[in-house]
Amino acid sequence: MSLEHAILGLLDERPRSGYELKTQCFDGPLHPLWTADQAQIYRTLERLKRAGLVTATRKRRSGRPDRRLYELTPAGNVALERWLATPEEPPIIRDPLLLKLYFGEHTDDEDLLAVLRRCRDEYQRRLNELRDTSARLAAERGLTDRAAVLRQTSVDGAVVRARATVDWLDDCIDAIRAGALPGSQRDETGQRHLFGS
Repeated sequence: MSLEHAILGLLDERPRSGYELKTQCFDGPLHPLWTADQAQIYRTLERLKRAGLVTATRKRRSGRPDRRLYELTPAGNVALERWLATPEEPPIIRDPLLLKLYFGEHTDDEDLLAVLRRCRDEYQRRLNELRDTSARLAAERGLTDRAAVLRQTSVDGAVVRARATVDWLDDCIDAIRAGALPGSQRDETGQRHLFGS
């Protein structure tokens, strides 16, 4: 998924300003699924505008700065529909933690445990956030039944991934503490163990 498509999807719901996209969408219900900073959002809106996929209209406001509202063009709607109907390849994994494990041969157990615990805490925080989002979605009104089910399903998928990662990290931490990592100070037998099994 790209930021461009996320913005097209949000503008398909209704016209929005860049500020609204950031504060009400990417910092709101989309936050557990996709993030973007303000500069990325405005750069992307300009690219979409140059490509003819969105238009911008300046709205005057009394006593306040003008605001630009972006909305989909017919070409933007076609691009969104095409993207929605295109199957996705699984994303390429670029995970710094997996690299640290891969190259962690000379990292001592305590340092490795500290890294894994910090990562586990962050995934647990994310899992809690996703569960809160799921509860808010269940109570949300004004969506069609189809939209409500699909949004809930997307968050449920993120919950499953985060929960699986927390479980895997717990397994890794338990294995290291139990001495299952070859070369561990806790590995008194000198035998190779199946790490994480």
